[in-house]
Amino acid sequence: MMNHFLLMGQDPDLRYQLCQLGKQAHWSFEQVTTPTGLVVALEKQQPAGVWWELSATNLDTTIATMTLIRHQVFGPITVFVPNLTDRIQQKLYQAQVDDIVAFPFTVAVLRSQLEQRLGLYQHIQFKPTVAPSRQSTRQLTTIGRWQIDRQNYTVTKNGVHIDLTPKEFQLLSYLVDHRDQVLSRDQLITGVWGYDMLNTSRIVDIHISHLRDKLEDDPHRPTHLLTVRGFGYKIVE
Repeated sequence: MMNHFLLMGQDPDLRYQLCQLGKQAHWSFEQVTTPTGLVVALEKQQPAGVWWELSATNLDTTIATMTLIRHQVFGPITVFVPNLTDRIQQKLYQAQVDDIVAFPFTVAVLRSQLEQRLGLYQHIQFKPTVAPSRQSTRQLTTIGRWQIDRQNYTVTKNGVHIDLTPKEFQLLSYLVDHRDQVLSRDQLITGVWGYDMLNTSRIVDIHISHLRDKLEDDPHRPTHLLTVRGFGYKIVE
């Protein structure tokens, strides 16, 4: 089976070298150009690993994103750094990055390094887990015709199972725990994603849109998952 990676980066020279790596190792990769794009892509697929170009964003955003995605990526995370310092290395390794590679690099050496990492991950057999919502005290909750089972991480509508991603389920659970309360995007980012450093509200909007598509009868006229213009979102029965 061909290994498929996700690349977050914009540098054409880096892309060229990774294309050469892909040809030699028979690997493929999909490129996104923003941290938000990477987060969204991870909701749709499980790559063999993640490649991150540090020069495409700042260090704080990189650390925040690594903290966010580490439990979602069950393969090596490699960060490519043009100007490597001790401080950068320390920060990245604290964020549980697997490898830090000075750019430019030798394709053959990187291939050997990644093959070793892939072998280690296959050996320890990482498996995805869904972290329960921090405030989930009620295990079974009904919102209209939706039934949310926090113990078994399932959602049904009219008795029919609805397939949610782990992050969609966490977001829905967090909203249910705060039903009838208006929550800002910053509150949702902190409460669900567990950090407040990534300067974007787009992640929340995308996940809310996905939940509406899957759960509301008319996603454009929602009855339970509501927008409070200028403030945020709330869930009502």
